[in-house]
Amino acid sequence: MSDQPDTPQPYMPPGYNSPPVPPYMQPAPPAQSAAPVPPYYAQPAAPAAQQPYSQPPQFNAPTYYQGGPGYPGPVGPKGMSLTSMIVGLASLVLVGFLIVPQIVGIILGHMGLKRESPQGRGFAIAGLVLNYLALLIYGIIVGIWFAIVLVAAGSSPSYSY
Repeated sequence: MSDQPDTPQPYMPPGYNSPPVPPYMQPAPPAQSAAPVPPYYAQPAAPAAQQPYSQPPQFNAPTYYQGGPGYPGPVGPKGMSLTSMIVGLASLVLVGFLIVPQIVGIILGHMGLKRESPQGRGFAIAGLVLNYLALLIYGIIVGIWFAIVLVAAGSSPSYSY
């Protein structure tokens, strides 16, 4: 004697007690109403060879939504705007070492605002702000340096022999 049944049982996970599935029953035909049905609600007549409700409905594979109005289009390029922002960050880190990167960053930022997609607008604005700020810092540093040179040149003692 063994504890196993004679026929194999289907696998059921522990704690899973699902009710048995009832057999398919044909639905009752719809009740006829006394009110006339408008033509736009009328059901098409079933072909003579096919009896209604003889088989369960057949379902097709699901269709996937391909987008439509209200969905964003493809993401456009934002290379100039991104480059403007990176040049602005590098100019701030280098404390305006050269004036050329700030000018290039400002030009790229304005071109990015004008030509690129709206997704790059934030990068372009950030690049413009960073590049103008780096240019301002560069101007302040050069102004202070120039003032120091003038003060040093004006206060140098004149030696007369």
